[in-house]
Amino acid sequence: MSEAESAAARGATAFFGQSAVSGVLRVLNIMVLTRLLLQQEIGQVAVLGVIYGFGQFLGALGLNHAAPLVVPEQEELGRLDKIKGFLRRSVVLIVITTTALVGILLLLAPLIAATGVLDIQVLTLISVVIPFSSLEVFLDSFLLARYEVRRLALGRVLFDATRVVVTVGLVMAGAGVAGVVVGWLLGELLAVTLYGSASVRSLPVKSSPIDMRPVLAFALPALLFQAVDVTIQNTDRIILLTLTDLATLGVYDIILGVLFMMSFVSLAVSTSFYPVLTRVRVHEEIENREGRMDYAVGLLLRYVLLLLVPVAMIGAMNSHILLDVLFGAAYSNFPNAALSFSLLILAYAAWGIVYALYSVLRSMGEAAFFLVTGLAIIVFEVLGCWYLTSLYGLLGSAIIRCAYVFLLLVASLVRVRQRGIRGLSRLARPLLKVSVASVLSALFVLFMGPRNLIECAVWCCLALLIYAVLLLLLREVRDVDFRVARHILPTPLHGVVNAVERACLGETALSS
Repeated sequence: MSEAESAAARGATAFFGQSAVSGVLRVLNIMVLTRLLLQQEIGQVAVLGVIYGFGQFLGALGLNHAAPLVVPEQEELGRLDKIKGFLRRSVVLIVITTTALVGILLLLAPLIAATGVLDIQVLTLISVVIPFSSLEVFLDSFLLARYEVRRLALGRVLFDATRVVVTVGLVMAGAGVAGVVVGWLLGELLAVTLYGSASVRSLPVKSSPIDMRPVLAFALPALLFQAVDVTIQNTDRIILLTLTDLATLGVYDIILGVLFMMSFVSLAVSTSFYPVLTRVRVHEEIENREGRMDYAVGLLLRYVLLLLVPVAMIGAMNSHILLDVLFGAAYSNFPNAALSFSLLILAYAAWGIVYALYSVLRSMGEAAFFLVTGLAIIVFEVLGCWYLTSLYGLLGSAIIRCAYVFLLLVASLVRVRQRGIRGLSRLARPLLKVSVASVLSALFVLFMGPRNLIECAVWCCLALLIYAVLLLLLREVRDVDFRVARHILPTPLHGVVNAVERACLGETALSS
């Protein structure tokens, strides 16, 4: 196995475990909150989430995007002292920026409270969360850049677990929406503490100054893209609230919250590949060699397809059942909720590919593309969402989100080709095989018709097993998959992997 494959597999081992645990915790959190809070209160949580998202990434000042580029370059030069200098100066800049953001939010708080959507208390609480959330997202990226995978994965799990336990506990105690925000705050405090201590580990005590001008020259355009991206993610929410009510927004946000768990899969794969892609790009530039980047990108996209398409098909063909089992009849029977879920889960499979392509482009230092396409999508989303939401409500917002995801997919594929990545057309045959196996697996769940959470979990797991068997029969499983599996799975399971490999690929598979 190549060094790139090994590094990505080691990262994926920890990130997949973390993603699975975090995904379960977040879905559990949503399930409990939908039974403890009214749909209108869930809508208020959604509005707070919009403020949270904008504050978090604006406060990070784009330095979370700069870290995976600055840190590997300084590591190549052996300048850990400059990495320490970058860390210190970045933290200072983030503290200054978030202080300004908090001041602006507190000034606007009376105007927001006057709309009746949120009160002063929760607005004050969310303003306290913003500085810590910005530091958390930067330190997360810094640890990823240093490839401190296990510490980062553990920190993410503890972060999610703290938010779930505290949030649910406070809401059950009667704190309502304010309890949700306090849970967010305590989770961020824990994450900053853990990530901060892990970030300075193995770095020298003394730091050397680093010129932040070229860093900010990359970070600020990345920040602009991040602002555009967060705007894209929340424009439909804002328009939906404007044209309907908090209850409709609450249902929509719950659907998006569940589907965000699919992003954990592409996030786990893409984040484990991202430092590898950055290093491959640097080596290709230094050695003036090409080809390895094409292979790494093809491998990344194939694994995203293998993991997301079956989940999307099972969810799309069983949307009413899943909503009823997870959140109850109030959500599954909400007008157009099931149809919106079906459309959106298919779109989020495509979004996984978009996220992977964005990771590729970011590793290549791309910035202008994100800004241009993002601004175009915002214009498209505002006009289209206002029109369709005024006609179809929840369904209109879902249709527009699906439309802009596929537009971003096309634009991203065109751009990576323009940047010299070749061979992506070879993914057409794997996509066809994966789609066939996924549809058959989804039909199995539909036929079994699960009636409760346990049945749903059992039949979905069996469907994924059927999917894996179908991939074997369709000869989509390759030798590289077994090499990756041996890096991901613990040593006691390597014998099983070897046996399956011999059965699928022949006796010579292991010696190749």
